[in-house]
Amino acid sequence: MAVSQKRRRDASAKLDARKTWTERLRQARLPVLLSVLLVAAILAVYARTWWFGYILIDDPIEVSGNARVRAGLSWHNAVWCFSSFYDGNWIPLTWLSLMLDTTVFGFRPGGYHFTNTLFHAANAVLLFAFLTRTTRAPLRSACVAALFALHPLHVESVAWITERKDVLSVFFGLLALLSYARYARTGSLWPYALSVVGFVASLLSKQTLVTLPCLLLLLDYWPLGRFGPRADGSRIPLSRLLVEKAPFLAASAAFSVIAVLAQGHGHGIKAFDTLPLTVRVENALVVYTQYLWQTFVPRHLVVFYPHPGGQFAWPIVAGTAALIVGISAAAIAGLRRAPYLFVGWAWYLGTLVPMIGLVQVGGQQMADRYTYFPIIGLFIALVWLVGAYLPARVAHSRLLPTATFAGLGALAGLAYIQVGYWHDDLSLFEHAIQSGPDNFYSRNKLGTALYQRGRAPEAIEQFQRAIELNPHAIDARYNLGLVYQNTGRADEAVQLYRAVLADNEPHADAHNNLGAILLNRGQNEEAKQHFQRAVAIDPTRVEAQINLGAANLRLGNYKEAVAANDRALSLDPRRME
Repeated sequence: MAVSQKRRRDASAKLDARKTWTERLRQARLPVLLSVLLVAAILAVYARTWWFGYILIDDPIEVSGNARVRAGLSWHNAVWCFSSFYDGNWIPLTWLSLMLDTTVFGFRPGGYHFTNTLFHAANAVLLFAFLTRTTRAPLRSACVAALFALHPLHVESVAWITERKDVLSVFFGLLALLSYARYARTGSLWPYALSVVGFVASLLSKQTLVTLPCLLLLLDYWPLGRFGPRADGSRIPLSRLLVEKAPFLAASAAFSVIAVLAQGHGHGIKAFDTLPLTVRVENALVVYTQYLWQTFVPRHLVVFYPHPGGQFAWPIVAGTAALIVGISAAAIAGLRRAPYLFVGWAWYLGTLVPMIGLVQVGGQQMADRYTYFPIIGLFIALVWLVGAYLPARVAHSRLLPTATFAGLGALAGLAYIQVGYWHDDLSLFEHAIQSGPDNFYSRNKLGTALYQRGRAPEAIEQFQRAIELNPHAIDARYNLGLVYQNTGRADEAVQLYRAVLADNEPHADAHNNLGAILLNRGQNEEAKQHFQRAVAIDPTRVEAQINLGAANLRLGNYKEAVAANDRALSLDPRRME
């Protein structure tokens, strides 16, 4: 009898062990399966971008017209990445990644698009891994990651080559969060060091996650639970939690200064006399609300939202402020009962601060790409709220998964449509004009795209409309002058170039083109003055050096003519061919 009981116990133990092993295998397979589904969904939405081209906004400066990127990866170019400001940016790891793409894929836009898509897919998987490990809720974590992966607001960051800095910065930022979560769990210094390194790498890609140290403190509260008692009943002192953030804060401070210097070098920052602080604060409140609305109703997303410039009507400002304060008060009131609401809302508010317009860069009011990391907080708050307060009979029925898949499918469909607008410049800016507020910037870019395709009459209409919307639009007036010059309407071109120089005297192209028209008319001395000014503004401008040589030749200044042509040949030896 004893032997029989022992055999039954052994058989039961083996069965339990087999069940445990099977359960572990099932648990291990679930994250892998969900990760594969995330990547597959992203490829379904974004794979066609691999056949897209460059976009007129920034791509000609950052990529297609960047000689360093075109040359590919080399030691000399790597040194340049870390030692130079370029176009108001200091983003060495982003430039290195673009150079690596050139080396691997050649100078084809599809290679850059392919890498952007891969980084976005990696970011979705990393976000899923981080939330799963810290919350032990894989299905909710997968839902947040899917919202991140498929939301139309993120199309701009993925489908635009120049925004490699978005996907790369967040990639390293999420690696930093994963390492920090491991440190919080184990106390080992290696994950802590890796977290700091990941954060620095994020800032070397783009200096937008400078608020990450504050986010780490939020995550200490939830989901890491480091503010509460540990297993042995002890608590981690608040002073230690703060000291842990010191290296992160030091990196944030250093890179914030670098970002301001880089933007100042590129003349991108708007002065307070141009845009007063009160207007910036009002705009920030309005934009917080607009991003919130677009998160839940992602319609009329465009590439450029013009800044209104003036003050907003007080009911709008008061209403947006009341909404933000109301949600913040609810999040604070439910801090103990629903910590995810407070953390998610604070994640959204805090990580948007660098892009909310208090330090205004460029002429846009807001941009879809600015939400790439911040709205993760909204997704967390939403998913955990639904999971916590949904009636049990609904949560355990087929209704919830059906509604979830339907919602994600709708988002994927909207994102797929939004991706299509990034196929080329014409579709992008036509959509911007049709769906967003009419503005001179989009009209000017559409005109440029039309002119590049040989559709000069239509381009002229767009440039004229841009000037109607903003009579002082420098680029639109210059571009219209260029079209007039190339279509035999020299008198009108001269008027436009002189108007451009009256508003923006250091415009090298306007000086050079005006000088060329004057030289053709025999006004050699005035033409020479404009060429000299163009060369003084930009000594590397080859065409201006050649034109200066031609003007000196006509004036009989042979020595000066030879010197100008020598400078042109030193800048571009191909001119000798």
